[in-house]
Amino acid sequence: MQTKDINSKSNFTEIQTDRLETESHLEDLNKVKQPVDINVLKSRLREKENIILKKNIFILVSCLTLIIVAGISVTYL
Repeated sequence: MQTKDINSKSNFTEIQTDRLETESHLEDLNKVKQPVDINVLKSRLREKENIILKKNIFILVSCLTLIIVAGISVTYL
């Protein structure tokens, strides 16, 4: 009798888990059907590219400054 109770409980939890997975899958499908605005995507891409560009410019300026300072210090030695 006890094994029957355990099996029925495990079956119940499996059914609940399956139901939750199905519901979450349906929610994902509903999210996919929303239209995507190309302008929003472009603006996000521009923001990321601007951040990368600023980082690259900072690295370039830092390297040039280091080279100039090293050149000046070697000249006066």
